[in-house]
Amino acid sequence: MGYGLLGLKNQMEGEAMQGLKDLSQQQQQSKAFEDQQKQAQESQTRQSQVGMATTGAMMGAQVGGPWGAAIGGAVGLLAGSFM
Repeated sequence: MGYGLLGLKNQMEGEAMQGLKDLSQQQQQSKAFEDQQKQAQESQTRQSQVGMATTGAMMGAQVGGPWGAAIGGAVGLLAGSFM
């Protein structure tokens, strides 16, 4: 009878340890996914800022030459940072 209880105890401990390992793996995967999402969002923000700066510079260049391009680029970059 004693061996049966010890075997059951060992089995339950093994299952508990496996459950903790599974939970740890899920948390690591979740963290990795969150990091990937954050990087993707930051990349999209940078691309938006560059696009807005480029558009502003092109429009400024049409209106005011080199100074207009510089001012338009700065305004575009500033506008892109709020997106």
